[in-house]
Amino acid sequence: MILLALGTTAFAQIPIPAVGKFPSTRVQVQIGNQEKAKGKDFFRKTQHIQPRFSLEGASSMQPIPAAEAQMIIITYDTKAKFVDNRDSFKVLSTETIPVPAAPNGAKRLLSFTPSDVTFDGYRDSSNIGGEAYKFYIFALRDSETKSIVDFETNSLPLANLCKTDPAKRTEILGLAKGAKFPTEYK
Repeated sequence: MILLALGTTAFAQIPIPAVGKFPSTRVQVQIGNQEKAKGKDFFRKTQHIQPRFSLEGASSMQPIPAAEAQMIIITYDTKAKFVDNRDSFKVLSTETIPVPAAPNGAKRLLSFTPSDVTFDGYRDSSNIGGEAYKFYIFALRDSETKSIVDFETNSLPLANLCKTDPAKRTEILGLAKGAKFPTEYK
């Protein structure tokens, strides 16, 4: 009986999807974020934001079908945050890139277009504003069915909302560049 339980557990960990289903994958999102002073004004900073992700199959033997990856970068207004004591978020960029099919589940690294923002680095009432990186939202969709097979964000409140209400993912992923982003999630 114990051997049967161990065999079942080991078998259950091997992802064998049904025909026509997207296989199990591992996704790791990375946001490179580099700040430096802008010109002679030591309080003004530029921030270079480089989003990318790695994708690999749970099984290196199984092919991965074509997919689409979407990355949304959210920024916050530094003047609103430090002078007005309120949050003001905005969609800095939204980009969808094709992820070509792969003959196996070997790890691949794919990049999105980088962005640059400028902001006041002082965290007090003298802040003159600008935009700084706040968080990301990432989705991987099956190209064939357009269904979301992976959804990630480094915003804990947003992640919790999307776990309890998965329909919110589609709403959020539909936001356009420059759109205001909600500061409270309902």
